[in-house]
Amino acid sequence: MQQYFTNTPLEVGQDYIFTPDQAHHAKTVVRLDHEKVRLVYQGKAYYAEAMQKGNAFVAHVYEQDPTIRESACNITLAIALIRREKFELVLQKATELGVDRIVPFESSRCVVHAKKEKADKQKQRWQSILQEASEQCKRNLIPEITDIVSFKDLTKYMSEGNYACYENAYGKANFLSECAKNKKSITVVIGCEGGFSINEVEEMHQMGFSSITLGSRILRAETAAMYACSILSEMYEEK
Repeated sequence: MQQYFTNTPLEVGQDYIFTPDQAHHAKTVVRLDHEKVRLVYQGKAYYAEAMQKGNAFVAHVYEQDPTIRESACNITLAIALIRREKFELVLQKATELGVDRIVPFESSRCVVHAKKEKADKQKQRWQSILQEASEQCKRNLIPEITDIVSFKDLTKYMSEGNYACYENAYGKANFLSECAKNKKSITVVIGCEGGFSINEVEEMHQMGFSSITLGSRILRAETAAMYACSILSEMYEEK
């Protein structure tokens, strides 16, 4: 069953008119014809029947869907800039795993750097990835993605629990699953391909982030991000 997010309110008994992009996807890509779809407006979901009606492609809304597929914990993933294809993979998988906000940032060892002239186009692409992933996994909300921030600005995105995944913390720090219990909100920080410098680790401690370990093996940045999100997703999955 396909899902689409709408920018207009929905009511049982009404027809929702697809946007041109949605109509093209529904008619040409997935070829919907009097089939059930899920529409979501500001977190509220509805079932509808999608069809061609005159010159428009519409979905007749017939029932509200009470299902909420969001985590019981508000999760922020702060991840340093990494190579494009890997970063976009993280966006997709973090969305599927229930992250609420993603904060890209620059750290001292980043190979990738922000380019102001491409910022708007880049953010539009990121938002498109988040929306498509949210539709695919039937979420009720699309995660927020912030502008690229500096390392020092991470203090603006702190939560009740704040943890920095550090590759050299094994044997010296707790696992994420041990310290992230019973929290209403959590921020997890992941470094770039080269990890964090010692100075950055100390600075994060001063900010209020606790170092945690993801295990004895050194994980790639994108693997660490998805692993951390997976742990939190299971811990706070609504039953």
